[in-house]
Amino acid sequence: MPAPSRILVPVDLSEGSQTLIEYAIQFATPFNASLELIHAWEPPQYVAPDLLVAAPGWNSQSLEQVAVDSASKELNALVAKVKSGNVPIKHRVVVGEATSTLLRIAEEGKHDLIIMGTHGRRGLPRLLLGSVAQKVVARAHCPVLTLHLYEAAK
Repeated sequence: MPAPSRILVPVDLSEGSQTLIEYAIQFATPFNASLELIHAWEPPQYVAPDLLVAAPGWNSQSLEQVAVDSASKELNALVAKVKSGNVPIKHRVVVGEATSTLLRIAEEGKHDLIIMGTHGRRGLPRLLLGSVAQKVVARAHCPVLTLHLYEAAK
């Protein structure tokens, strides 16, 4: 198996995201690999994403635009915190269901590794929330390395 050169790193902007990015940078360094950080924002199923959000003094914007702008600011701040060394990092926020969006981006971008976090939920929370990591591991065209973020955040 060839060394990874393009690594996809999905981030959920939780507390463990910085740890995940730092780990991915350390992993990528000896391979001279590049990283692409992705945050997938999934519109709520019970609210129309084109619902307008407005407040006095604001230009009204769609819920989707407000959410993407907010997530982009968080992702930019997160990237600014980490020291990437010589590892090239691209980052962006995309809209869509997390699993299918990440799998599509990984395949279209010809990524040869996915490094992603898992929260290790069990029982009812896992049943209700699902596991994006588990679905990506099961369906990805390339290897997937998971990092248990609960442990890493300690």
